[in-house]
Amino acid sequence: MSFFRDYLRGNSIHPDPRFDEADEDFLVQALLQARMRRSNTHIVIKAGFFGKRDLERELMTPEAQDALQFVAAFLCYHVTKPIAYQREIEEFKLYFTPGFAKDKSKYDKLARGIRKTFFDATLESLETTETLDVLFDIAELNLAQALG
Repeated sequence: MSFFRDYLRGNSIHPDPRFDEADEDFLVQALLQARMRRSNTHIVIKAGFFGKRDLERELMTPEAQDALQFVAAFLCYHVTKPIAYQREIEEFKLYFTPGFAKDKSKYDKLARGIRKTFFDATLESLETTETLDVLFDIAELNLAQALG
């Protein structure tokens, strides 16, 4: 089972079945660590038996639970957002999630695109965020071209 899908189900939210669980977990871990560390560098994805154990321990802290709730809301779970943001985050997920666990170039592009506002945004501010560009540098992500 996936830690993120388990989290969603535990909060009575239906996960998106379109994506591979490992790819989704790796993407969420990258976003989670960026949020918690307030940095887009030194992000370490936890995998395998020991990684899962370490991640489970890390997720027990209130800070990690808050960050996980924010990441879920950022990905359009928990919080309803403006239509334009929902469209952009859909493109974001369609581009990044498939293959994220094995594609270092996607990881690098994600890390380069994170804006400092991602670290400070609140759940309440997500409800009125009109565009993904507030939190991520859309030009860096180049989603329109990537989805082509």
